[in-house]
Amino acid sequence: MTLLTNGRIFLGTGENDFAKDLRFADGKVVETGDDLKPAEGEEVIDAKGRLVLPGLIDAHTHPKYIADALHGVACTPPDVNSIAEMQAALRHSPAFGAGKDVWIEGWGFDETKLKEHRSPTRADLDQVSTDQPIFIYRSDCHSSVGNSRALELAGIDRTTPDPVGGKIERDDAGEPTGFMREVAATQLLIRAKSAQSYQADVDNLVQSSHHYLANGIVAIGEMMGRKKPYDSWQLYTDAVTRGFLPRTTIYYVFDELKDGAALSFKATDQLRVAGIKVFMDGSISGETADNTRPYPDGKRGVLLTDQDKLLAAVEMAKAAKVQLAVHAMGDAAIQLVLDTTANLTPWLSETPSVRIEHASLLTDAMFDQINRAKMNYGLVTQPIFFFAEVASYQAFLTSSQYQEIYRVKSMERSKALVALSSDAPCTPWAEPDSVFYSLYAAVTRRAANGEVVGPEEAITVGTGLLAYTKDAALMGGFEENGTLVAGKNADFVIVDQDLFTIDPTEIKDTGVAETWVAGQRVYQRAVGEGN
Repeated sequence: MTLLTNGRIFLGTGENDFAKDLRFADGKVVETGDDLKPAEGEEVIDAKGRLVLPGLIDAHTHPKYIADALHGVACTPPDVNSIAEMQAALRHSPAFGAGKDVWIEGWGFDETKLKEHRSPTRADLDQVSTDQPIFIYRSDCHSSVGNSRALELAGIDRTTPDPVGGKIERDDAGEPTGFMREVAATQLLIRAKSAQSYQADVDNLVQSSHHYLANGIVAIGEMMGRKKPYDSWQLYTDAVTRGFLPRTTIYYVFDELKDGAALSFKATDQLRVAGIKVFMDGSISGETADNTRPYPDGKRGVLLTDQDKLLAAVEMAKAAKVQLAVHAMGDAAIQLVLDTTANLTPWLSETPSVRIEHASLLTDAMFDQINRAKMNYGLVTQPIFFFAEVASYQAFLTSSQYQEIYRVKSMERSKALVALSSDAPCTPWAEPDSVFYSLYAAVTRRAANGEVVGPEEAITVGTGLLAYTKDAALMGGFEENGTLVAGKNADFVIVDQDLFTIDPTEIKDTGVAETWVAGQRVYQRAVGEGN
């Protein structure tokens, strides 16, 4: 047995529930208290008064994309502010010049933040290389851009039809510009990239384990489970065998299951299929979220799933006894989800049957509908979005819509279960899955530019931490995580600041000192290592 003593241990059972001591053995919490005495021969670890949290849970993220991003180029401010700077950054990628079959990858650009106020094109990327394929995710991870070599490997030319739900952007002559709008189009490039080296994808995922542990994240929800070009279950199974540590739930994209692909896998405490993912619309920053009002330039968002398709996904989730996770950012998309599902009987009792992912624009009427509904909803939202993308929200939304973005306090007051998450790497910020930047945004309601966004929707530190621990565990079905009570996994994080006593403006500067999984220290910040 091991005794962690002299800590300020946030138990995760309530906003103000703390203990000083934590005893654990065989990977599980044995007991907590304020004056536990060491047993004979027991190892004792002095927490030195530091704050200890239950292992953090990112309920909505994209680990495969994160794994790619970690060896790719961050095309985000403050380092990349123009296409010229993006080209220079790509030329400094370790992949540059590594061979004709090696993809140069980047992530995070937002055309509204670039000096040119446009997306890069294949011509821009061809100036970096025409021999190596280049692939860059837009900040929303829905859209992307590839160079001529990438398009060639994907078999995309002027005769290639647009995929259902996506668009291959073309110039006046009908030639692809390289910009792939929305997930269905982006997948054409991703499949070409992944088909070249499955083993490289496994290697990248294994290497990303350190990233999560260094951020205190011990459990994740993979929200882009795929059957093509290979099965995500196999990817994670092989990565776990190789040492990938975060506990993981997979949500499969509905469009890849419609042909009857199986969802039955043998679940473990570390890996489980938890749900089906449906896309209702796109993103606000990409002007593809389905809103009731057109964007200032007259564009309308895209509706990717109608009521019949949504009900078909409900039936599949119900039959498989898994959650239905519905991507919905625009107010029209969210309203359609509520109107379609509110009066349905829940098929899960321990966790929400329907998760609304992002829930970016929620009106008072929508909250009333959620509170009256028969359905048991979960709301999984991302304060990091308004933190990093406030200028896009101000430019693309009406003043009334802007007042309704990421209403976390109102969400917490509703009967829905609420979890905070990152959707990483799908935002133009260099640390997209930092729990502490997200918590800072939720508590202070301050964006990166200092703008205060809806201050009446600010929450407390305790509420925010519960949304990353206990409530996130309930949201994702991580039954053995989320709280530090007897019988739960001994997964915990020691941080370098007391989030409950520091000035809220300092929350974003918090770092992880140690991460423990199953009672074993799996990460310890080295001397001189940054937060």
